[in-house]
Amino acid sequence: MTYSGLLPQRLSGIFLTAFCASILGCSASLPSKSSFAGGQLRGNVHGGQQPVTGATIQLYAAGTSGYGSSATSLLSSPVVTDANGSFTITGDYTCPSPSSELYIVALGGNPGLAPGTNNAALALGAALGPCSLHGGQYTLDPNAFITINEVTTVASVYALSAFIDSDVTHVGTSSTNAIGLANAFQLVNNLVNITTGTALSVTPSGNGTAPQATINTLANILASCVNSDGTGTPCGALFAAATPSGGTTPTDTIRAIYAISRNPGNNVSALYALASGTPPFQPTLSPAPNDWTLGLTYSGGGLAGTAMAVDASGDVWVANNTFGGPYSVTELSSSGAILSGPNGYIGGGLNAPTSIAIDPAGNAWVSGTANVAKFSSSGAALSGGNGFTGGGLNLPAGIAVDGQGNAWVADFGSKSVIKLDSAGNILSGASGFTDGSSNAPQGIGIDRSGNAWIGSGQTVAEFGPSGTVISGSGYAVTDFGPATVAFDASGNAWTNTVLGYPGSSAHGLNNVAKLSPSGVQLSPPGGYPNCISPGLVGDLITTCIWWNPDPFALDGAGNVWGSEAWLSVVNGRVPNPMISVAISEISNTGTILSGAKGYNGGTSLSNVGPLGAVDPRAIAIDGGGDVWVLLGGTVVEFVGAGTPVVTPFSLGVKNGTLGSRP
Repeated sequence: MTYSGLLPQRLSGIFLTAFCASILGCSASLPSKSSFAGGQLRGNVHGGQQPVTGATIQLYAAGTSGYGSSATSLLSSPVVTDANGSFTITGDYTCPSPSSELYIVALGGNPGLAPGTNNAALALGAALGPCSLHGGQYTLDPNAFITINEVTTVASVYALSAFIDSDVTHVGTSSTNAIGLANAFQLVNNLVNITTGTALSVTPSGNGTAPQATINTLANILASCVNSDGTGTPCGALFAAATPSGGTTPTDTIRAIYAISRNPGNNVSALYALASGTPPFQPTLSPAPNDWTLGLTYSGGGLAGTAMAVDASGDVWVANNTFGGPYSVTELSSSGAILSGPNGYIGGGLNAPTSIAIDPAGNAWVSGTANVAKFSSSGAALSGGNGFTGGGLNLPAGIAVDGQGNAWVADFGSKSVIKLDSAGNILSGASGFTDGSSNAPQGIGIDRSGNAWIGSGQTVAEFGPSGTVISGSGYAVTDFGPATVAFDASGNAWTNTVLGYPGSSAHGLNNVAKLSPSGVQLSPPGGYPNCISPGLVGDLITTCIWWNPDPFALDGAGNVWGSEAWLSVVNGRVPNPMISVAISEISNTGTILSGAKGYNGGTSLSNVGPLGAVDPRAIAIDGGGDVWVLLGGTVVEFVGAGTPVVTPFSLGVKNGTLGSRP
């Protein structure tokens, strides 16, 4: 959140000199006069339950020229909180545009200590959202009240973390990802009530459970520093515990919570211990969490998911298979609200869905038993009453869409790849495309050239747009049994193992493999592991185990997000519950970033099954950097955990931005 260099250059005299010396500098641009005149804003600043007096308030418009690009300070003269921590901003600011995303920051001040005290480490903020029309002018709602405290700071930084620069001085996005930034600002309202400064337990749409206790616990950790003079142990301990390995030590509370949000598995217990014995925000976590990710859990709308995809607006589409019907597709907004009614979209010949993909026009394609169904962006069935059939369709598995809107299907039953045009006509002949092998195709992905890559048996097959076999007898993946295929921004293909195969080093593990654009295996034999095993986690000896299916997705940094499960053994016995399920993050070079225990967002990521748990069924990343995990009847959104990526994949193929930040 921008606050370094955020004060305008026209402040003068001793105040400017002292303020810039104690914070970070004063370089942000001033707003130009325009027709978008602002109105009055009112609010207060509290550290815990104590008013902060003498805090400097500045209002900002997020940058629009790149990620972390310079935000615009909107007040020519920052305001200062009074003895009650209150502030008022009159009509002396302008919105750079009607859609500008605004946020507010409070720096320094006295959090209820001896007169004359100033806590230079105090930095709090709140994401306020876009300007809108009020009284003929574009402004924030002049009737709204703004609370700035540790809770609003935690919620705002987490939701916007993918758009904050590495120096934690600016919030901004590229000109091509205004939607992602807008969705991130909107997501803050699922976590906190900005008017009251309280963490939510239920999202405004009513179908989401918010991580209230985790947000409060993080806020309490910050409060110990906020309610000090900034020079002693409370802030020093916070900054030390928040410092990532090899990273920069934070110098204020916004930088501290940003570091925690981007490194949620770092020093979890040490941070948890920093909350005071009488924490100001309730309820809180007890005991310490697995990690510091924030997980929002959504339900309703007929969710019984087997597959998931994200469209260009950040809406999440889930194909539901209730194993006997009725079958449906559920659409959730970027903030988790159900858009497809109580039972989802139906019709179109939808039958036992197995996979879903979105085309460049926003239509959803769903593979099912012996057919393919298509729905418009508004949920209307476009594939008739029986779906698209023929061409060898016989137990379709994976589906992907290219940049021209053609759908490609990996058909397990016919051992072929089938291509349909945007109207559902078969383009691959009566029996589909084959590479001469007897392997059964499963996962499928389209690269930037429009070539289709299929995980099939123990190889990956590549077909050109017209069905020409490019990979010969297939790209061998040593000690691996490839399934799903996805691409990073460098054109490398990533795949996971369904089973490995007996005798291979990947058998029984949830590994991922990386291939060059020409099909050369870049990862070690057996792939990169996504679970640290065997190992000691606390007093438990852990052993990684395999679940089918094992989904994964790549974010805009090329990091791999997958699911992991590990079996805990104590004194030779398996305790109950015997399975721990989490999501894992792996760097583009195969380093596990999520630690020994992964991330669970404070939620249960397992569905009870015959052996105790079932892994997540699908994972997807959106344009705000949120990681979505499908658990069948629920969907969990990990707030700001990843890096934004272009969605849908077909749009990335069309625009040459597949696997990139938008």
